[in-house]
Amino acid sequence: MHTLFEEVLTKRDLSKAGMLFSLEDKEIEKDLSEVVQGIHAIADSDEYEISDNDQSVVEICITRVNTAIRETSSIEENTGALVDLLAMCQKHRLAQTSKDEDPPHAKIASDIMSCLFMYYNKSSVMQLAIPAAVKLLDCENRDLCRSVSSYLSLAAIDNADLLAEHTQLIVVSVLEGNYILGQVLPQIYQQNTEPVHQHLPQLVSVMDACEPNDRIYLLQLMGAVAKKEPKLLEEHVETMCKYLDSSNQAPTVLMIFVDLALASPACMVPHRDAITAAVKQQPVLICQAAQILGTVGTVDEEEGKKSIEYLASQLNTTDPTYQPLVLQEIRGVGQAHHHLLQGIMGEVDKQASSGSSAVRLLVQQIKEDNKKYQGEKEVRSVSSQTEGTVTIITVGNPPNATHPSGTISVKHTLLPPSGGDSQQSLGKASSGSTVRLASERAGSPTSTLVSENTSYSGGAFPMGQNSGEPGRDGVQQFCEKHLTKIKGFINKLNASIPLPIKCSVVNGKHKRYVRLYFVCGRQSGQCLYSNQHFIVNTRLPKLWIHLMFLSVQANASAALSQRDTDVSCLKACWDALKGERNSSFLTVVTSSFPTQKDQLALLHELHEERYFDVFEFNAVSTHWACFMCNHPEKVSSLMQNGLPEIEGQLKEKKGKWKVFKRWKTRYFTLSGGTFTYSKSNSRKETLPVSKIQSVKAVRKGIRDIPRAFEIFTDDQTYVFKAKGQQNVEQWVQCLHIAVVRSHMTGTHDQRSLWGSSSLPPPRRVSLVANTKL
Repeated sequence: MHTLFEEVLTKRDLSKAGMLFSLEDKEIEKDLSEVVQGIHAIADSDEYEISDNDQSVVEICITRVNTAIRETSSIEENTGALVDLLAMCQKHRLAQTSKDEDPPHAKIASDIMSCLFMYYNKSSVMQLAIPAAVKLLDCENRDLCRSVSSYLSLAAIDNADLLAEHTQLIVVSVLEGNYILGQVLPQIYQQNTEPVHQHLPQLVSVMDACEPNDRIYLLQLMGAVAKKEPKLLEEHVETMCKYLDSSNQAPTVLMIFVDLALASPACMVPHRDAITAAVKQQPVLICQAAQILGTVGTVDEEEGKKSIEYLASQLNTTDPTYQPLVLQEIRGVGQAHHHLLQGIMGEVDKQASSGSSAVRLLVQQIKEDNKKYQGEKEVRSVSSQTEGTVTIITVGNPPNATHPSGTISVKHTLLPPSGGDSQQSLGKASSGSTVRLASERAGSPTSTLVSENTSYSGGAFPMGQNSGEPGRDGVQQFCEKHLTKIKGFINKLNASIPLPIKCSVVNGKHKRYVRLYFVCGRQSGQCLYSNQHFIVNTRLPKLWIHLMFLSVQANASAALSQRDTDVSCLKACWDALKGERNSSFLTVVTSSFPTQKDQLALLHELHEERYFDVFEFNAVSTHWACFMCNHPEKVSSLMQNGLPEIEGQLKEKKGKWKVFKRWKTRYFTLSGGTFTYSKSNSRKETLPVSKIQSVKAVRKGIRDIPRAFEIFTDDQTYVFKAKGQQNVEQWVQCLHIAVVRSHMTGTHDQRSLWGSSSLPPPRRVSLVANTKL
């Protein structure tokens, strides 16, 4: 042991303890475990609790050890000694006094856990640290329990298997009132389900006592149970209906109900009114509600009539993005109860001239279903003894068209008679069957949507199936084989790369491109993106669609196929780019996981789009959230009446010629939607926030602290420096808030349709893929 450390610890000389920080880290690196053992000996003595001198010596030594471990990256060599010290603390008093003061051993435990769980991604460290930390959950110190809960949530990101061994103790701790620990349970449930199933009624009952932020984690746990063992939750549906009134909790509750309805539609019949009331309060919930009611509508004819009439009544008021899903559910109910379609065709017909090709296609399919069921049209099935049709739907006004604008003409082409040769050609047609957009540009003379969907019977196989394994396509076989690897990959990826909730294909001037929509994962009351999306027009559609598919699969309980709604939507988006991409959708999603180089390319794209200026990963809640939701305490002091206010000196880079630009110091004020600076004592210049397109923090690397920031308008770029790094972040955050609020107020109509007013709406969105990420 270094002589200075030995003197401080042996003599407990507080006067020399401060000199420890003058030592070089490398100089004491090999002594750290021995130093920790010396601290252990002092703190384990009977007089430690009453000796202020000893407590001060220990506190300084622990701080010096933690610093040295961090600087020398020597945590693995010292984990054993630190864990022993943590275990020793459990033998002493940890309960707070009547004045809510922490006893000295609780302070040691808190410092040691802070050091250990900084390395939550190192398995060798967590193997020792997690068992020791879990034992602190039953201590009588409320603050220490909350700290342990936060650290365990962090550890669960990469160590769910290790934590799952302690699921029983974690569940008991939650039931005893440590509700914040509930955020760990969804992460470890799949690895150890029995303790959760055993205490499920109690876990449901304690949700009323939880704070809303803690309750959401228990609801996420219920969502995981609903996917694995839905019957266990059927008796608790009434309890969970109470949370449909909450804007934050209702989406999670309805996703639980979707899984319950798929497993047992009848259990959701008594709760129809609660679901429709939630949609009335939050129209965006129509997606989940449509899936639930569509499934309930298959129970019997009476329920089918209620469902199909309600869904049809929502078509005119539903956001165009969600109309295809509602129409899909209407069609599904109609297939279960044929004669119900006739009564709602008037509402369906109103969507025939929709700007969405997906909507027009579904309307046409419902019309054909209705005619078939009414006996007005027979759609011949393809089998070894029958003929079939390939339907070509033309939208718009092609040359020599006989239909007025906005109508849809249908042409049927007979397939060759069945036989040995035709069976081979049929296989080719079905394997390539997809929805392709040939063109959909405003003002274009023709716009053709080709749908090679054919009804099958007999020995033929639906799209994506093959004669070798009926009912399973290539995607499903891939997912069944690699489901565990997919889940593990996505679990690790979530902390490093945010994933969009949906994507759309947009027609640009020269070619189609994919647009990604990101949201804030927390969406608190002050959220910047509670009513809109952060939009990125990507140059890497193949990587993003691949990751979105993997995420959808990771969140599903069983292997998905191309017939699954989310997968088919992603496939339609990729196929819309097919003219510009060579790989098939099957090739994309069954290829190797994106490499480190691929992931770095995605991060650079997000960095260029300034995503990381607004969002960061919240390790406790395991969500990507905006800085308003992540750090409300930092921003609240800068807000006045809901708008940011900040003032101070900034250095602005000015000059006519780039090479001669220099910094000029001026006094700037951001207040009430204007950005003002003084040019002289008598003259002020004002830049309205509404003219600012975006704000960018200037960093050397993606994660580096910003050194300056830039403001972009239509015709100019401003570069500023502030005093210190913290001041730069405050200016950037305030300007971001002001710009977003300005855009929300100024262009509400565009925002509600396209998700962000900072970007003009595309000329036409071809297809939209919504995913449950």
